[in-house]
Amino acid sequence: MSATLQRRIHCGICGGIAAYKAAEVVSRLVKAGHDVSVVMTRAACRFIAPLTFQALTRRPVAVEMFPRPSQGRPEDIFPHIYPATDADAFIVLPATADMLAKLAHGQADDLVSAAALTLSEHALRIICPAMNSAMWNNPAVRRNVASLEKDGWIRIGPNPGPLACGGVGPGRLAEPDEIVSVVLRSIGASPSLANRSVLICSGPTREYFDTVRFISNASTGRMGRAIAEEAAARGAHVTFVTGPVAPSQLPQRENIEIINVTSASDMLQAASAKAAGCDLILMPAAVADFRPAVKADHKQPRHRKTVNLTLEPTPDIAATLAAQRRQGQVLIGFALQENNDVEAARRKLIEKKLDAVIVNSPAAVGAEESSYLFLSADRPQHPDDWGRLRKTECARRILEAAESLLAEKKRMPPE
Repeated sequence: MSATLQRRIHCGICGGIAAYKAAEVVSRLVKAGHDVSVVMTRAACRFIAPLTFQALTRRPVAVEMFPRPSQGRPEDIFPHIYPATDADAFIVLPATADMLAKLAHGQADDLVSAAALTLSEHALRIICPAMNSAMWNNPAVRRNVASLEKDGWIRIGPNPGPLACGGVGPGRLAEPDEIVSVVLRSIGASPSLANRSVLICSGPTREYFDTVRFISNASTGRMGRAIAEEAAARGAHVTFVTGPVAPSQLPQRENIEIINVTSASDMLQAASAKAAGCDLILMPAAVADFRPAVKADHKQPRHRKTVNLTLEPTPDIAATLAAQRRQGQVLIGFALQENNDVEAARRKLIEKKLDAVIVNSPAAVGAEESSYLFLSADRPQHPDDWGRLRKTECARRILEAAESLLAEKKRMPPE
């Protein structure tokens, strides 16, 4: 797919205070050379005028489900069908709680929700939620979001931070540059990993010491999900081996195969079965370093004063895959280090024979953003400080670096 190929992008604007940011998104998509059209809910018009989008797109903006009789274009007569039915991508922003419910349940009582039902099966579907934190955390809203993601909708945001209502928390519309970046990579960028296979190990592992209790960590799988969706957007076939995470943290794209595992041994077994056929292996998983040497076959009673556990190391998945890899494969690991300890990360890079390591701190666990360093095997003494990034942006950096490493491997003579 050519990076300059014009795409038809349909934007559905909903009634939220963040609607003003939609103007910047639309403007940047137009400047990128794409054919952009806009439909709005009546509530959206209370926050931003249709004339704004008409000026930006040079196209009429539809608001009414039942417009005045017209002898003009099909979109003048059937605004709930055209141009949505011909769109390459449909972006809903800000996606309010009300709109998410409509989209999830196939309701169509306004132009935005009706347009969603007329999209072709090949159209890219993107939601950009924005709302009060309490609304975002409401179980009904999260169920609707999970349902949409299961149906193939890509979610961008919401981001944490100060909200218009005066609160602070998750609910801010993703920034325009983030939205535009995801859209352009997904529909307009060259599929730089087309015909490539990528293996990603993600999430925590659980090491049980009886039938119900286990050793684990607070990893949510956000980083793994971001990398998987970025790789898929670049055209790769992705195998995603994940420990136990919330369904909302599982990637949702057609070219991602998800394999659920529990323990470190399970993850190694699943990854080993797929590794030989992959060009790129990434290890953002937070694998438990130790497991109980003995697992009880029943729930241990609580009446005992103390319980002594003897722990043994879990298998080193990254090192094992690196030792078994074929020529031309690239393997990138992660190093969670207190105070971004570069020396410890450098030892991990060298001892495990990895191609690169992403260094982050415990503060990254469960967070939307963190600080990252990049260490490569060809320049182990010179880490690249990527600074503080959202995990979606970090994923983009990681895949760009991985593509460079794959290109270098291709140029190397056979051993």
